[in-house]
Amino acid sequence: MKELIKTIVLVLLVAVSVYFIFVVNKVNDRMDQLNVADSVHVVNIDRFDHNVHDLELQFFGRGRHIQQFQKDLTAMDEKLDETARKFDVKVDSLGLIIRELRMNTEAELANLKRDQEDTANRLSQFQRNTNRSLTDIQTSASRLVRELSDLEKRVKTLETPPTTETKKK
Repeated sequence: MKELIKTIVLVLLVAVSVYFIFVVNKVNDRMDQLNVADSVHVVNIDRFDHNVHDLELQFFGRGRHIQQFQKDLTAMDEKLDETARKFDVKVDSLGLIIRELRMNTEAELANLKRDQEDTANRLSQFQRNTNRSLTDIQTSASRLVRELSDLEKRVKTLETPPTTETKKK
């Protein structure tokens, strides 16, 4: 019985661990996607910086091209700011999910530990009751053996014929 309870508790722990690993893998996959998106944005920014450098060299001193460049630069800055805000929101969201997962996992582990302690207490009580019953049975068995022995002595006494010595008395 004790082994069965231990096995059940162990299976529950393994199930919780597998669930935790599954959720962590999902979160890691999402972080990988966010990292890839971030690297794409970095490449765009690098390409933009390269284009800016080319424009500076190519159109140096030309007002119209400089104005276009300034507009492109402003648009790129706005797009970069928007992307940074989206990334911050996603990172914050991910942090909330991780905190919630941690709280849920800790609560589940606390419940599991409490259940394990309750089971251990019940098992201990069952063991004490079993030992008490065994002791009662052993006491009853020894009493029955004594009574049987007494009965056998009485039967022998009744079965043996009286001797001549008892008649003389």
